[in-house]
Amino acid sequence: MKMRSISTLLVKGIVLVSFIYAGSVSPMISMRFSDVVTNTIPTPSTILGLQIEVGDGVYAGVDSDIATGDSRLFVNFSYGTFGMGTNGDGEPQFTIGGHYSLINNFKVSLDYVINQLTDDGAGAPDPNQLRVSLGVNF
Repeated sequence: MKMRSISTLLVKGIVLVSFIYAGSVSPMISMRFSDVVTNTIPTPSTILGLQIEVGDGVYAGVDSDIATGDSRLFVNFSYGTFGMGTNGDGEPQFTIGGHYSLINNFKVSLDYVINQLTDDGAGAPDPNQLRVSLGVNF
């Protein structure tokens, strides 16, 4: 019993120190246009996420597409973004891209989605995509 209370206290302490050490935590909301290279105008989807400042100009976070179920963990530098996550089918996908801040917290992002480890149902990978996001950080 004593060991259990010590381990619980230790876990709570680690969580508390993690939140204290982390910089600013800010929620994000974005409108994402997937596969903008095709000739059709893509339907935008809503993206919700959180990002944490982990260093000087370096952010880490998580975001999720409400409509398709895509989710990813990302690291955001001043010059670009690297992310890894899963698509709606639970298959891995990787993103690499850049972003530009227009006004205060309004950001435009361009991501290249690498789908080489996915399966389109016929044994071939899904095609890679280029997507554009318009987002606001609070």
